Parts: sequence; C-alpha cells; structure tokens
Amino acid sequence: MAINWLKKDTIALMALSLVGFTASFTGHLISSNLGNYMGSYGSSMTVIGLVIGSLAIAEVLLKTPFGILSDRVGKLKLMLGGLALLVIVSLMFPMFQTPLLLFVIRFMQGIAIAAFSTTSTALVADLFTDRKGEAMGTYNSFKGAGYALGPILGGLVTQYFDFFDTFLLCAIAGAVVLVLCFVSVRESFTPPKKKQSVGLMLKESNKLDFFSCYFIGMSGMLAFYSIISFLPVYGTQNGIGAGVTGAILGVQAVVYVLAQYYSGKLADKYGSRVPIMTGSILLAAGVLMIALVPDPLVWGAAVILSGLGISALWVVSNSYLAYAAPSAIMGTVMGLSGTFKEVGDGGGPILIGLLGDWIGLKGAFLCILVFLAISFLMALTLDNMVGQQKKEVEPIKAK
Repeated sequence: MAINWLKKDTIALMALSLVGFTASFTGHLISSNLGNYMGSYGSSMTVIGLVIGSLAIAEVLLKTPFGILSDRVGKLKLMLGGLALLVIVSLMFPMFQTPLLLFVIRFMQGIAIAAFSTTSTALVADLFTDRKGEAMGTYNSFKGAGYALGPILGGLVTQYFDFFDTFLLCAIAGAVVLVLCFVSVRESFTPPKKKQSVGLMLKESNKLDFFSCYFIGMSGMLAFYSIISFLPVYGTQNGIGAGVTGAILGVQAVVYVLAQYYSGKLADKYGSRVPIMTGSILLAAGVLMIALVPDPLVWGAAVILSGLGISALWVVSNSYLAYAAPSAIMGTVMGLSGTFKEVGDGGGPILIGLLGDWIGLKGAFLCILVFLAISFLMALTLDNMVGQQKKEVEPIKAK
C-alpha cells in the first residue's frame, strides 16, 4: 500500500519534502546564472568559481555541526531557524553586489541551507517507524526536482527580469515553506538528561555500516556531478553539440528524480544490499558507455542507467541510515551523510577536471569506476535485515 497522502503525518512529510526542494532549488537557482552575471563585470574565472563554491563550502563545514546541535536542542526549531535565515539573508541582496559581498551572501545562504537541509532529512527519518525508504525516496524526489527546476527558472528570471530577482525568489520560497512547516510539522523532542560528548556522538555515528553508507552516497553524487559538469566538454571534444548533451543530461535528471521513490520502496522490501549493488552495476555500465562510446544514442541509454544507479546509491544508503541510526544521534548521522554528499558534489568535478588535464576525459570518467567498485563491496558490510519488511505491507505508521 502506498503512502496515504491524506494523513496528518504524510502531510508533514510533504512539507519536509518541500524543505528539501527549497534547499536544492535555491542553491541552483542562483549558481547557474551567477557566472554569466559576474563575467559581464569582468570577474576572473577564479573569482567566479570561489563565489559559486561559497555555498558548498558552508555546507561542507556546517552540516555535521548542525546535525550534532539538532540532537541536543531539537531538529524542528533549527530547521525553522535556517529557513528564516534564508529569507532574511536573501532579502538583503541589494547590499551584496560586489564579488566579495556576493561571496558573503552566498556563504550565509549556505549556512541557512546547511541548517534546514540536515534537520529536515533527520525529521523525515524520525517521522515514520516503518517504510522509511519510501519516505526518503519521496523526500529526495522533491529535492531532485529542485536541482532540475532551479537552473531553468533562474535562467528565465535572469532573462526577462533581473539577476538579483533570483534572490527575491529564494526569499519567497523560503518564506512559503517556513509557514507550511510551522503549521504542519511537529517534533516530539525531549532534551537528553545527560548530554553525550561530541566525540562520543561522532564515534557512534561512524560505525562501519554507517561509514559505508556515507561513502556510497558520496560516490553516487561524485558520479552525478562529474557527468553533469564534463559530459558537455567531452561531447564537444567528440563533435557532439551542447544542445544534444543538454538534452541527454535532462534525461538523466528526469530518471534520477522519478526513480528515487521506487528505490526507497525496493529498499523497504528487499533490504539495502541488493538495490545498492545493482545501482553500482547500473551506474558503472552507464559510465563505461559514456567513456568508451561517444555517441548520442549510446549516451542517451547510458544516462538512463546512470540515473537509476545514482538514485539507488543515494536514496538507499540514506534510508539504511534512517532505519539503523538511533534517534538520539539521527541529526549527527544525517549531518555526516550530507557532508559526504557535498564532498561528492564538489569534489567530483574537481577530481575529473584534474584527471582530465592529466590523462584526458575518457580516462577520467573511467576512474569513477574505482569509487563504484568500492561502493559495491561496501554494500556487503550492511545488515540486509535493517528496515526489510518481514510481513505483508501495512499502511505507513507514524510515531
């Protein structure tokens, strides 16, 4: 039986999923157009890269600390605070129009996104006692839609209005979701009588199976952003136009968004090992096809496989953590997972760029297979019974 969308707790899931959408949407809404704006004023590629990367830097640095803090003070209040900060900072955009100040405002937006992205994921994990994979798949489908829609809407706003109106759109998105979550999301949080040390919380959050999930999710995102960043370049090198590679990447994005819900359902039914190992194989096959056969039709098939594989690696590893992590450190665990994801997001293109200069993009793409092979083996460290349904499917139960 699918999630009952009329129940109060699944309405809360919808609200939290929109928080995930806001995190990805607001990040990519501006980043996709920031380079052209700054370039028109003569900014160097280095400066543009630093400003675009400032949001990711904040997320890498702060997702884990926010996760730890949420386990101590509560997830909901931190999430609402992060959304409020996004609204306030985004409305200050008229004051931040030089390269240095653009770095500052994007870093501050990154702080806000780190807070509400980490805590919303942890709240989804805490919200349901079973069918966590399905819930995580729903959340990540919305988040994936934000990745796809952000650049599109950002381009339209920039073309027909003004670049800085994208900041206003960020503020509107944040405000709407803030009100929705304030009304519909509740958290049963009891402050721990005896607070664990940060060191102990991190130690408990880095068990072998937890670390395996962090690495598996990171590998999926590393592959995803490497393909997004360098498929157009590799296409140009092989006589494939930017319009064609753009359409191919659009297919990957659609598959990635749509497959996440079903990846979560598979994890609920069969456990985590099979979906992750299958996803590793599918993604490896897609990467091999991209690297070895530079042809539009082959690449079209390849990105279907890669979209399915990336979805499995990210959603299933996260749903395993949602089942396996104790509620007392759920924020810390999801913060670490988010930090590894950001390392994959940013580190993948950097790694492929460096390897591309050294051995060419064909060899650089093939190097992604190392991460996927390790992910395949790491899936064996997971307890396949964690979260696996042992009886007939029941309606999703809320805590």
